[in-house]
Amino acid sequence: MLKNTPWLVLTALILAWLGFSQPTQASTNHFSVQTELPSNQVNKKVSYFDLKVSPKQNQTIYIKIKNHDKIAHTYTVATNLATTNDNGVIIYNDLRSKPDSSLTFNIADAVAGKQTVQVAAKSTKRIGIKLELPVTPFKGVALGGINIYQQSTNQDDQPKSGLSLQNKFGYVIGLQLREQTKVTVKPDLKLLTVGPRQVNHRNYVNAKLQNPHANLLHGLKVTSYVTKVGSTKQLLKTTKSQLEMAPNSHFNFALGDGTTELTAGNYQLHLKSSAENGAYQWRFTKKFTVTAAKAKQLKQTTLPDTMPPTNWRLIAFLVSIIVLLLALVIWLLIRHRRQST
Repeated sequence: MLKNTPWLVLTALILAWLGFSQPTQASTNHFSVQTELPSNQVNKKVSYFDLKVSPKQNQTIYIKIKNHDKIAHTYTVATNLATTNDNGVIIYNDLRSKPDSSLTFNIADAVAGKQTVQVAAKSTKRIGIKLELPVTPFKGVALGGINIYQQSTNQDDQPKSGLSLQNKFGYVIGLQLREQTKVTVKPDLKLLTVGPRQVNHRNYVNAKLQNPHANLLHGLKVTSYVTKVGSTKQLLKTTKSQLEMAPNSHFNFALGDGTTELTAGNYQLHLKSSAENGAYQWRFTKKFTVTAAKAKQLKQTTLPDTMPPTNWRLIAFLVSIIVLLLALVIWLLIRHRRQST
């Protein structure tokens, strides 16, 4: 039995190591994209599309997909409306959110539907994207993104060894349309609703902010706090800066760090905001109520404020044991080899 001990120990350690170090199969970026800027490009210093258009205009714009791989790949090309996520960042690949109620012209409706194209190995393909502008003129800018991503293949994108985690590489090309070279729409900001909201089992006060006009809001700063009605004590206070908003979009501005318990009662939101280096400013106050039923529900579904501390002493002990076992295995292997010669 002792003669086989080093091999049994070694086998056990190898199996344990494989259990912790199983590699994740990830996609590889095999392609790149490039735009062909047309003659009606307004800003010729950028690589995205910034086009001056007219009502009822039909136009085809072109991108190039270059496949660097040694095998052919299939790509999906689709255009989405630009929206604003809850971090105050403009995104171009949101397929789940409904367009804001203030939107009158959805840029995705002016672009031909999703395309699926195949590009041969080590080659470049020119892809046409058709635009068809509505009859009714629009003010300001319409903003979206042309999303190009590689479809999964058995070679590099399918999960291996029972793993389901996959990475997808893609590109987004901005698409901005306007009917006037100089956009004269005045920025605006509205507070739509306010109330308690739970995100990932953490409690916040949620202020839904809206950009109701067809222009971008840059350099948005929001300073806010919550009081009980009739009190000046600030229960929650949150300030965020360098936010931005897509045209005709909204996002949920969260107050608090998620750990403050919201008891039943009447509250008031105080919020001030500025944009474009303070050139535009807005102030809002709005009352809201947390009912007893809502407060109970939030408390029951909230995660504990503190997570169990990391037991570094136990981790150090286990690492020491592993090191000693490895040293023992090496010593036994060397001794076994010497006895065999």
